[in-house]
Amino acid sequence: MNLTNNHNKWYLVEGNIGSGKTTLLEKLNQNENFEVIREPVNLWLNIKGSDGKNLLQEFYEEPVRYSYLFQTMVFKTRLESIDTPQIKPIRFSERSIWTDRYVFGKSCINSNKMNVLETNCYHFWFDWLEQKFFKKPDGIIYLRTSPEKCFERMHVRGRNEENGVPLEYLQELHNYHEEWFNNWKETPVLVINNNLDNKWDDMLDQVNNFISNSNSNSNNLSNFCVNY
Repeated sequence: MNLTNNHNKWYLVEGNIGSGKTTLLEKLNQNENFEVIREPVNLWLNIKGSDGKNLLQEFYEEPVRYSYLFQTMVFKTRLESIDTPQIKPIRFSERSIWTDRYVFGKSCINSNKMNVLETNCYHFWFDWLEQKFFKKPDGIIYLRTSPEKCFERMHVRGRNEENGVPLEYLQELHNYHEEWFNNWKETPVLVINNNLDNKWDDMLDQVNNFISNSNSNSNNLSNFCVNY
């Protein structure tokens, strides 16, 4: 499966829970030359057990029981969400399989929410998916936001499944994001500090400049990175 052709560009938007990814993607989607692939949260919410609880809720309530199941379904639904022809020059995806491997899955493994057998199966899934389906992105946009600010925003949006998520968990995820990008050498990374609210024009300028620079030798695609 070829997710993009040689002329299209693919960027990831990464960040902690509540870091501002959704709002940034909404604004990027206003550009007629950009397309946005959202994180498939609705799919996780629609998969329910006999007690009526959805997959995300079960993961948060009983992480030891459901971490492996949840992370496996996350792999599958991420692949499904981007398995569509790219019709515009630039595509943005909300998170990626690398987020799962280096942040959320890593958290589950290091906190012993997955046992050894589940961890080995998880790594098997990841290695196969990465090799078979995923080229590296053309760049990553990382919204660096303090765990305290993420915690505040998470409670403002009020997603029921996240009600019991503690600040300590957001701090752990923040640390794993930082470790990931400090060691990531595969593609360029744009780090945007997003502790301040309503600075979207400046953020969009940074994204446009980042894309323009990375596309400077690619058929003048930088011409598409304007006019919001």
